[in-house]
Amino acid sequence: MKAAPTITKESQRSQIGDDDGISNKAMNALIVLLTLITLITSIGTAVANDDVKYRILLRQAMLDIDRAHYEKALVKLLEVRANTEGSANVNHLIGTCYLHVPNSDEKAAFYLSQAVNSTSADYQEWDLDEQNAPLNVAYHLATVYERLEEFDKAADYYGQFLATMESPDKPNTSRTYAIISQNADKCKVAYAQRAVDLSNENVVVNQ
Repeated sequence: MKAAPTITKESQRSQIGDDDGISNKAMNALIVLLTLITLITSIGTAVANDDVKYRILLRQAMLDIDRAHYEKALVKLLEVRANTEGSANVNHLIGTCYLHVPNSDEKAAFYLSQAVNSTSADYQEWDLDEQNAPLNVAYHLATVYERLEEFDKAADYYGQFLATMESPDKPNTSRTYAIISQNADKCKVAYAQRAVDLSNENVVVNQ
């Protein structure tokens, strides 16, 4: 008598993680990690591209200023300022442009005042990485405040700029220093006169 054939169940089809040492849970975690790495790399590339874009815009704006195309430069500089970390140099460049745009003294004063507290004697005019503003920001801010008839602020910033021209070894006898000193004195006198006029007006009103 022939022996009855042995019937065996078909072995279950292997799945990922059954015999390769990696569980489904670990595989899912690996997929998530790779996805995150790809996403971070993409974001980093986009940020780098933006950085290049705004450096190019800043360079073009500097060239516009050098050619006295101030309104063209303003468009570029305002975009740079809105999309990058603000710097005293960018604020100084924007303020400088507004100095040459009619009826823009208040805007010039705003941006120059954002730059005046971060100046450097080692300022590099064409350096795209320059963060500070030049020392003459104080002078330009003084002239703007003088035009706006804010004489006390004008006198203060003229004085601040004069301090950068002084030397402990010997007095500054240059004509430029003398002219700016005269401007500072005129602003002090104008501020004092305005205070007297206001005082007289109050006396008349109260009589």
